[in-house]
Amino acid sequence: MILELYVSNAEEKVMPVTQLCVLSGGSTTTALRHIEQLEALGYIDRRPDLKDRRRANVTMLPRLRSAVEQWLDLQITAFHMRG
Repeated sequence: MILELYVSNAEEKVMPVTQLCVLSGGSTTTALRHIEQLEALGYIDRRPDLKDRRRANVTMLPRLRSAVEQWLDLQITAFHMRG
């Protein structure tokens, strides 16, 4: 879920909540709970879709983007240390 948001952010796109739930691979209820937690922690922003108020879109906030980039850097370093 977080990596999907990261890619969406890198492409300067918003992610519909429904699409994010599907991409999570889990149940919709579980995905929505994770979205609510990420929003409460200030990692994502959820807003109504401007064209269709029944829908909502999620964007990654800089705080989460920074954390993901730090994690990716650690993964790259660990990969190079193995080789």
